[in-house]
Amino acid sequence: MLTGPPTMPGWGEVLLGEARLALIGTAWAPLLSIEKNADNIPALSEFRDERGHQRAIDHYLLSWMTHQPAPPVNPSSSADVQIWNALIRGDIEFMLEAIGPAGGPLTRNATALTLEVWTETELSILHALSHAGDRAAERTAQAADWILANLQPDNATNHPWGVHVFLARAFLCDMPEHRLYAETLLHNSIVSLGRPDRFSALLLLDSARTLFGQYPVQTG
Repeated sequence: MLTGPPTMPGWGEVLLGEARLALIGTAWAPLLSIEKNADNIPALSEFRDERGHQRAIDHYLLSWMTHQPAPPVNPSSSADVQIWNALIRGDIEFMLEAIGPAGGPLTRNATALTLEVWTETELSILHALSHAGDRAAERTAQAADWILANLQPDNATNHPWGVHVFLARAFLCDMPEHRLYAETLLHNSIVSLGRPDRFSALLLLDSARTLFGQYPVQTG
């Protein structure tokens, strides 16, 4: 039985509410205004989660969310970092060329990664691709369907990458199994602390912005 709100904006409120639990009282709380801005936000390099961890991808997600400049990438940067950096630059052509062909994973070197790293990378790339506009809409939809069929949502580190993509497929294309996948991603991100960790909160906030219509929702 499906749970949760019956509309995408309703889910946006749910995701925003979860993000608030982790961000209120932190230096990153101004992001909760929903609008993309960098006002009163610390430098990207200052972000840490509750355990003091900082991943390379953090800088690019926050750059996308705040318009602060992202650090440069290099050839050894991971696939998701390179694709998020291309999104920030508006280089959709690079994004489409860097991902795997339709009918398979988005991550080209997937077999060289552990299952956990691959799943997180795959979902991270999906999240970025969903913001790449009409040119990427069909590939985004194919990727969401492929991920649902091939990767369990609890194989990674409980970061709810791309939750809005699965909700959009569920509501706009009548695919309830995608809603279940989204619900599992959300549940996994809050089960450990009773709320999202700080990094997951950023992902949920970005997804909420999409479901509220700030970014176009690509359904394929």
